[in-house]
Amino acid sequence: MKPRIAICNIFGQDADRLADFAHLNGFKGIDWSIDQNQSAKEFISKMDKLKEFEVRFHCPFNGVDIAYADVRAEKSMELLMKMMERIAMAGGNHMTIHIGFGHYSDKELDFNRAVENLTTLVQLGAACGVSISLENLTTAWTNMPALFTTLVQRSGAGVTFDIGHAHTCEHLYPNGNIYEHFILPNRNNILNAHIYHTEVEEVGHVAPFSLEEIYDRLELLRGAESCKWWVIELQTSRDIFLTRDFLYRYLEFSLSPPIPALKRKRWF
Repeated sequence: MKPRIAICNIFGQDADRLADFAHLNGFKGIDWSIDQNQSAKEFISKMDKLKEFEVRFHCPFNGVDIAYADVRAEKSMELLMKMMERIAMAGGNHMTIHIGFGHYSDKELDFNRAVENLTTLVQLGAACGVSISLENLTTAWTNMPALFTTLVQRSGAGVTFDIGHAHTCEHLYPNGNIYEHFILPNRNNILNAHIYHTEVEEVGHVAPFSLEEIYDRLELLRGAESCKWWVIELQTSRDIFLTRDFLYRYLEFSLSPPIPALKRKRWF
């Protein structure tokens, strides 16, 4: 079964505009980043406008972290549980969260607290039909495959594997394959993937220059049969369309190597 190719909410919280764009361009999946300051009523109203699509949810909240070593962890848990309830109310069943989103000192975060709170979120999510997935980032523990896998396996969480974040952290494994270290131990738990090439400071997410540039990562992802959701995590229609074409070409010819070259121009 081929994964569903989804896009994120590239027009912010404008659900009408996003629905029109997705419908016009054949996208049937939306990966929606939630606005934590939105009322429940407003959130549900926006989700009503996306009923024709499969929607999964993303919670990249600045200053919110279940791994805080102080009272901020409890406040973060309260917020994420509230978001979980909203997702369930909207009929959603997938929620991606972050641990270590930002730059923290060693004393600010507590690993055991992270495991405990993530386990609680996973259990509460199961009770209301929402799967909780942890995303690998470029900072803190989740940029290191061994610690990331420990968090996932000890908590029972699913995985959102960001292939661009992993590429940014390649320098941590100069003599190995960082993608294998992330994917292989978690291949039965990966529920979502974020697809682009890499993340560049002060630029953001960068689209692949060619299919070959992300080919090896896609091959590993295809071995994770639980991952049926590939999100093109890019913000411009040009980059989205080009990356979509790479993915369609890959999925069409994945069993028939070699894959013909298909490239785009660099823009930075």
